Amino acid sequence: MTTPTTGRDPAPPRTPKEPQPPARRAGTGRARGPGGPGRRGILLLQLAAVLAVLGIWGALAAAGSVSATALPGPGAVFAKFPELFGSDVYWQAVSDTLRGAVTGFVAAAVIGIPLGLVTGTYAAAERSSRLLVDILRSFPVIALLPVFLLVLGSTPSMKAMVVFIACVFPVFLQAQYGAQAVTSMIAETVDSYRIPRHLRFRKVVLPSATPSIMTGLRLAATTSVLVAIGVEVLTTLPGIGHEVVQAQQGGASAQAYAYILTAGTIGYSINLLSQFAERRLLRWRPPAHTD
Repeated sequence: MTTPTTGRDPAPPRTPKEPQPPARRAGTGRARGPGGPGRRGILLLQLAAVLAVLGIWGALAAAGSVSATALPGPGAVFAKFPELFGSDVYWQAVSDTLRGAVTGFVAAAVIGIPLGLVTGTYAAAERSSRLLVDILRSFPVIALLPVFLLVLGSTPSMKAMVVFIACVFPVFLQAQYGAQAVTSMIAETVDSYRIPRHLRFRKVVLPSATPSIMTGLRLAATTSVLVAIGVEVLTTLPGIGHEVVQAQQGGASAQAYAYILTAGTIGYSINLLSQFAERRLLRWRPPAHTD
């Protein structure tokens, strides 16, 4: 239908726009998905999972389906902690394990990060070292333990060396991948402007590689404690692993499980500290999850 004055069709009526939800600012934390639990809900779910595992553990121990020597009840295990906390042997074992783990981890970071950045920045260095790296990282660390025992003996230096071998390759490879993450467009721009190498490394390569480096350090930090305890179990070196073996051989299975829970708590605490350090150092990076 046309109007008599203009001869044009009348404009269709406007429909009111639906209000749009306000945009979430970057850096305000992970958004909750549609219908998904919030942070408090996730914590409750995690706590429920822990309680469920403890309930199953207690039910198995109470039913007697597994011998008390092999699987003591959670009450007997947790009752050992007040006694262990007041013992110097317990804290000395924790100190010995952490000393070997930290020494090997720091050495792996000091050596692995620079080598990874160099081989990731220069293609010739990466190609020439690829075969050697693939061969060396294929050896299981525990299989090399007899060799280290023959060369270094059953000493704390040997434990730190085994931890170093286990941690250096994750750190090295993550640093290498991070240095290779520089896009070709950025690399061509840097080359066209003839930016000095030290400035290119500090302003381009290092910021690009930092997230990957932090991932490698987080993985290596947890691995260092596990490997240190494994070396202590298989040798006579003092530490948490040695105390687990001593308690198991002496028939104190509840005390052995208490040391095992201590090892798990240490690993979990190291992972939380690594995540906190990563968030603090990478505050400039936008959040990875936006859903």
